[in-house]
Amino acid sequence: MKTEQTLAIAGGDAFQRTRWLCLLAAMIICVCAGFGYAWSVIQSPIVAAHGWPDGQVALAYTMTVLCSTMAPLFFAPLIRRLGTRRCILLGAVLFGGGLFCTGMMTSLWQLYFCYGVLSGLGVGFIYPTMMAYVVRLFPDRSGMASGLGTAAYGSGAILWAPVAVGLMEGFSLSTAFRILGILFLAVILIGSLLVREPPEGFREALCPAPAEGPSGDGRDLNRGQMVRTPAFYLMLAVFTCGLVAGVIVISQASPILQQAYSFPAAQAALFVSVFAACNMAGRFLWGSLSDKIGILTAVAVIFLLCILSMLTLALVGSTVIAVCAMGLAASCYGGFASVLTPLTAKMFGPRYITENYGVMYLVFGLASLIGPALAVQFKNAAGGSYSGAFLTAAALAAVGLVLSRLLKPNRKGKRYGTE
Repeated sequence: MKTEQTLAIAGGDAFQRTRWLCLLAAMIICVCAGFGYAWSVIQSPIVAAHGWPDGQVALAYTMTVLCSTMAPLFFAPLIRRLGTRRCILLGAVLFGGGLFCTGMMTSLWQLYFCYGVLSGLGVGFIYPTMMAYVVRLFPDRSGMASGLGTAAYGSGAILWAPVAVGLMEGFSLSTAFRILGILFLAVILIGSLLVREPPEGFREALCPAPAEGPSGDGRDLNRGQMVRTPAFYLMLAVFTCGLVAGVIVISQASPILQQAYSFPAAQAALFVSVFAACNMAGRFLWGSLSDKIGILTAVAVIFLLCILSMLTLALVGSTVIAVCAMGLAASCYGGFASVLTPLTAKMFGPRYITENYGVMYLVFGLASLIGPALAVQFKNAAGGSYSGAFLTAAALAAVGLVLSRLLKPNRKGKRYGTE
């Protein structure tokens, strides 16, 4: 009764009914921003159209992930001043405009700048902002909201991989980029119109502060405090090691299937969508399971499955088994993505989760630096074989598993980090 009265006073009783529409709009925006997961069907056509080396073209994917992960770090004051809706608007212009300009590229540096930098920065303004927003919408169901948001983002390739292939085959590579750029700009702008901020006092009404003391009693660390703890760097290492395997599969799925298993381009594009579905399913599945079995237990199981998938790809030659292993690796990537937000809140407190998650989002950029480079270098050195990259990813996952055992979520009266 007290919570209902508080909600009514805060104006949150009406917002509880409309927040589902806001969540739907946020998910649609995230689906558009997840276009980057369709990169593997774009890489080979770019190489074929312009004759640039595989490794140099693959660097564009690394750059866009890096720019998207760095944006919350370098533009945090601007993001705070802009607010959610204007931040989305700016991201839409950068993201859609970057893709449109990619359709007019004639040199490699233009690919890096338009696709890597502009569209990457656009995603960096959109996706972390949306993840923080959906958690604010559902402070009472943050795990569900986070899982749906990350699942929507991860599902981007399910839709956009076949769409991109169809546009490239029906028109041309440059036209495909232009159409997609205009489409994403329009959809994200329309979606932003449905975004509404929760009323003041909404979170406190649904999630009252614990009786032991107010938030800010030493259990919640802001961004500056968080980055000075050993636990922050331990989490960076843990999640970077875990994400590398999934990055290899997601960023290089089409080349791997075509070159190592002789898949035609259209069939490889179909499986890119399948792996995106596995990525999406992993985000929702592991996010939900972590509430029941505990986050650290879920992290350990994901690491074990990740190691199994990479060893299977490296040592087993069966095409069917290899495809299943790639799907498993993609689901593990989604699993790590889904538990990152709640684990950050448990490690450093929920009060500053918006800014803290923006910093922790850096792990995706670090993993993207390692994964595609490993895949391309080992393939070139071994005459088309990716086994070395898979074995290296398995070794990194094993290191991440060991390091994850040192993580201890914060409890009142305990130090942050390790015990």
